[in-house]
Amino acid sequence: MDTRPMTGILGEREATFLENMDAFMRRDFATIERSMRSDVVLELPGASWLAGRYVGYEEVSRSIVSLRRVFDSEKKQLSFLHEGDQMIVRHDIVVHGPMHEVEMALRVSVRYDPTGKMEAITVEPDDLALFDHVLNTALRNSEAS
Repeated sequence: MDTRPMTGILGEREATFLENMDAFMRRDFATIERSMRSDVVLELPGASWLAGRYVGYEEVSRSIVSLRRVFDSEKKQLSFLHEGDQMIVRHDIVVHGPMHEVEMALRVSVRYDPTGKMEAITVEPDDLALFDHVLNTALRNSEAS
């Protein structure tokens, strides 16, 4: 059990999230993996080719690599909300498709285990229908190439 003050734990979670954002943009997925449990679960709602439930480092890592192919994220318009063992981050992204470049907000909910590792992650775009459309259009375009 972590005996540090809660403000220190929350600050560490935010700092790790920001480090993971940098790692995501650099395609340094090993850094992100170190902050997760081996049985981490990632959920992405919707009807796109990326939607689903991914369990464990391998599946989650593959989905993160796929997400990196279709969107960019910056450290602007970030907000953090903490509720017990969960942190909710809202930030702006740009989703890319063959004929689209769409800005939207993304909500990432992260639940932590008692050791501070991520055990569950849910990624929810504000406009899920548009997100799905851009991703599915990108897939169709890559299949046609």
